[in-house]
Amino acid sequence: MATHIAIIDFETANSRSNSACQIGVVLLDNWHIVGEREWLIRPQRMYFSPQCIRVHGITARDCLNSPQWDSVWSELHPFIDGRVLIAHNVGFDAAVLQGTCQSYDIAVPQFDLQCTRLIAKRTWPGQSGYGLAAIAERLNIRFRHHNALEDARACAGIAMAAAETTGANDLDSLEDKLGLTRGRIWVDQIRQPRTVRRTRIETVAEPQARYQPKLFRTDGTPTNSKTEQIRRTRLRADAILAGCEDSRPLAGKHVVLMHSLLGMQREDAVSFLIKLGATVQDKINLQTHYLIMGTISEMDAQTESTSLPAEVETSKHNENEAKVEQVAQRIQEGQPIRILSQRQLLACIPSALAIARGDG
Repeated sequence: MATHIAIIDFETANSRSNSACQIGVVLLDNWHIVGEREWLIRPQRMYFSPQCIRVHGITARDCLNSPQWDSVWSELHPFIDGRVLIAHNVGFDAAVLQGTCQSYDIAVPQFDLQCTRLIAKRTWPGQSGYGLAAIAERLNIRFRHHNALEDARACAGIAMAAAETTGANDLDSLEDKLGLTRGRIWVDQIRQPRTVRRTRIETVAEPQARYQPKLFRTDGTPTNSKTEQIRRTRLRADAILAGCEDSRPLAGKHVVLMHSLLGMQREDAVSFLIKLGATVQDKINLQTHYLIMGTISEMDAQTESTSLPAEVETSKHNENEAKVEQVAQRIQEGQPIRILSQRQLLACIPSALAIARGDG
C-alpha cells in the first residue's frame, strides 16, 4: 500500500523555534514527486539574526510583504494533510512547526514523522558524515543548500535513493528493512523517529553469548532487560523536563552533541535538548554556543563494541577529537563557544543534577 509523504524543510529568522521565515514542501507518492510548494513567511518578530542571514541569505526585507504563518498554514495544511512528514534532522523542523503554530494559537494536528538522516545512516552505514550536503554530494544530488524548497528536494532525493538501494516499494517496507520506527507530532508533543537495535544475528554469522550486566529496579529486584533501562532513562529525562515547568533553559542556544546524555539513546537525547529549547546542530559553526561531550550509554557501548568495524570505530573517535580541536581553535579566534561535560550541562538546568543522581 502506497504511503503518502510530505518532505518539509524550514528556514528560521533567528534561533527561536517560532521564527519560521521560509518553508519548502515536496510531495511523494510511490517514490515519485507529485507536487511541491514554497512560501516565504513574515515572522511575528521581525528580527533576522546575522548568523541565520549568513546561512540562508533571507532578510527582513525579503519577508516584509510575505504572509504570516496563519495565512500560510491555511494553504499548507490541506497540502500536507494525511501524509507522513519527513525532513532531514526532523526534530528541528518538527520543533519549528510546533513553535510557530503555538505562537499563533494553532493546534498542530497529528502527523507521523520520519527522518532522512536516520534513513541514510541505516542505508549507507560507515560514512564520514550524514549532513544533508554530505549525503547529497555522495548521491550526486545537486541543489542550493539552505533554500527551503531546494533542501526539501534534496531530502526527497535521498529518500528515493534509499528506497531504490533497499528495494523498498513504500515507506512501511523501507522502515522494516532499515529497522526504523516513526515519530509523531501532535498539539504540544513531539516524539522523535527511532532506530530499532539490530540483533547480534543480523551482524555476525555465528552469534556468541555475551555477558549482560544486571540492572536493578527500585525495589531491588534484578533485571537485565534493555526495555527496563530505556524506561528508567526516559523517566529521569521526563522528571528533569517537568522540573523546568514552562521555562526553556537552553532557549536560543545552538549545541553540538557528542554521544548521548543520561544513558539515553542518541535520538532521545537530541529530543531532550530540543525540549529544553536548544537548537541541535550536526556540525560546529559560528552559531554554536556549546559542544556537549555527553556520555556513551551502556546499550550503545555494547552495540558499538560488537557491531562496528574497527575502522569505523576509529573514524568516529578521530571525528570527535577533531571537534574538540575545532572548538579550541575557535575559542582562540574569539568565538564565545564552550565545551560542556554532561555534569556542567545539567548544572544549567533546574534540579537536573539532583534528579540525575537519584536525589530528585
